[in-house]
Parts: sequence; C-alpha cells; structure tokens
Amino acid sequence: MKKLIKLIVAVFCLLGTTSCKTSDTLIVYTEAGFAPFEYISDGKIVGVDIDIMNKVGVKLGKKIKFENVNFDVIVDTVAAGKLANIGAAGLSVTPERLSKVDFSKVYYQANLYVIYEVKNESNLKHLMSDGNFGIYWSSLKSDKGIGVQTGTTADLFLSDEVKEGGILEGNKVNYFSSLDTAVSDIGLNSDYVIIDELPAKKLVQGKANLNCLPLYYKGEEDQLAFDEYAICVTKGHTALLNAINEVLDELLNEEENGINGIQALINKHLGL
Repeated sequence: MKKLIKLIVAVFCLLGTTSCKTSDTLIVYTEAGFAPFEYISDGKIVGVDIDIMNKVGVKLGKKIKFENVNFDVIVDTVAAGKLANIGAAGLSVTPERLSKVDFSKVYYQANLYVIYEVKNESNLKHLMSDGNFGIYWSSLKSDKGIGVQTGTTADLFLSDEVKEGGILEGNKVNYFSSLDTAVSDIGLNSDYVIIDELPAKKLVQGKANLNCLPLYYKGEEDQLAFDEYAICVTKGHTALLNAINEVLDELLNEEENGINGIQALINKHLGL
C-alpha cells in the first residue's frame, strides 16, 4: 500500500501539480524596465522591488529567482499560480487585479507623469493650484497619439480618458511592451508618453530634447493622477503574503535621516 501511495504521489509530481512543489526557491515575475523599482545593471535584475523580495527570502529561508517578463502577463501568471506565485513590478492595486490575486499593503504612492518634447513645453506647462508646474489631461489632445506601456496603470487611466465621455475622447493610443521603446517613439508616432514619476525622470536624464511633468485633473483644486504600489501573490498563499507584509512594515517603520526604508532603497537605486 505504501508503495502504491508513493507511486501515485510521484505520478502527480511528474504531471506538475502545484501540491507537490517542495522547492526552496520562490519564483518572482517582474519587468526589468521600470527603474528604480526593477532594472538591469551589469546583466542582473536589480531595484527596489528586488531588494524587498530578497529580504522576504531571508525571512522565509528561501532563495528568490526573478523572471524578467512582459508586464501585462504578470498578474494573470501569478493568478494561475503555476509558473510563479509572486509579482513584484511596481504593481498598482485595482479592483480587476484584486479579483485575481491578493496584494500586500501599499508601500509607495506614484504620481503619473508626462514625457514630452521640450519644444512643446509652452503649450503644455501650467501653474497648478498647489503652486507647482504640471500638465492637464485636456492639454494632451494629440493628432499623432499618446504612448503608454501595455497593462500599466497609465494604460488604465488613459483608456478611461480616450473612451466615450473621457477627457481625451477619440484620441489615438500607441501601445508598447517596454518604456524605452515608448519614449523612443516620441516625435515619431507619439506626441507624449504617460508613465510613473520616477521612471519618467530616469528616462529623460541626458536627453536634452525631452522633459517630464506631473499629470493633473483640472478642478477648483487641481488633483494629481496617481497610483499606489503593492506586491501581488497567488490567492490563498497567506504565509507568503504575511512575510511580505512583515518586511514592508519593517521598511516603512524604519527611519533614518527623516526617510523610511523604502525611500532609502529608492534613493540608493537613483544614486542619491
């Protein structure tokens, strides 16, 4: 009987059933074109999310393996729970994503930014009610198109604004699999690219023809467009989710020179 049970278990393991996973390695899906949260340096995937997950690995006594994939497959892959149980890629929490995966606590708020050609700045730049310069959604009407990385929060925001009744109803959207490609298209097939603040600032560094500013909704008090980052896990993986939240708590509650541990990691990867 024992031999029969062992044989049945072996067969299920060969078939790849998730219940037979005994590996000491956690697979994390990411998209390494989103500095400072994940990017390639000296041939390795590094960044804020990578540092966070490595700390989770230490806490759980497991190795962490990062897989660099297209952004728009991360949530669905983690939801399936076969190839990976964790997604760490500057992911924002949305109702649709919450229906598929569990999310950690939010660890960073990111403002949406617009990258544009400097020669167009006078037509875009406005002084906001908070005293800062920014760009209104309504200023982004474009004959060419607006670039965005597929599956990102910027994509979700833009999709809402170009559909019927939106601020940019009827505008063309150009979809890209990577941010570098999207930015390279500015002035060719796109007038602007919408992405999060820190990657935007990183991508315009050293490019004299490009600049970026925050994106606002116009009102009595102008409102920033923003999203919030969290790490996603396959539903039901409570111990894993708890470990991630414990690490995030430690970092968020850690303070040195007036900044918390998450901001310290961001500064490190920005070279500040």
